[in-house]
Amino acid sequence: MAITFSKPTVGASTDTWGTTLNGIIDEIADYLDGTTAITPDLTAGSWSVSGTAITSTAADLNKLASVTSSAAELNLLNGSVANTVVNNKAVVYGSAGQVQATTVDLGDWTVTESGGVLYFATGGVNKMKIDASGNLTVVGDVTAYGTV
Repeated sequence: MAITFSKPTVGASTDTWGTTLNGIIDEIADYLDGTTAITPDLTAGSWSVSGTAITSTAADLNKLASVTSSAAELNLLNGSVANTVVNNKAVVYGSAGQVQATTVDLGDWTVTESGGVLYFATGGVNKMKIDASGNLTVVGDVTAYGTV
């Protein structure tokens, strides 16, 4: 919304120019001190900041009102890929709740997939592997029918 004032007319406002200017100054003061609200035209794309057009709609901006994430948390999503582990990014599950990873770190143990073989390691040393055919190789003793 543009702010407009009725200026005195040169040569035609001989007896009223002072009153007219005083009215304009009062109106300006009212805008500056908040007595009169300025209602700008905030139609998406019709205003800019430092030369960059603002294209967000009111609905877009209102969505931000309820966001409680920090910029660092939001940046974890930038570059994330559903159903894929991307280093240093948030994990986004696939549509069926799955995540593909080549290594799962379980603390002291890791499970790593390489070339269709699962390797189970502790302390960085492989202790067991199972291949796609079901062949199981174990370092150390195997106890069958034991209890845990």
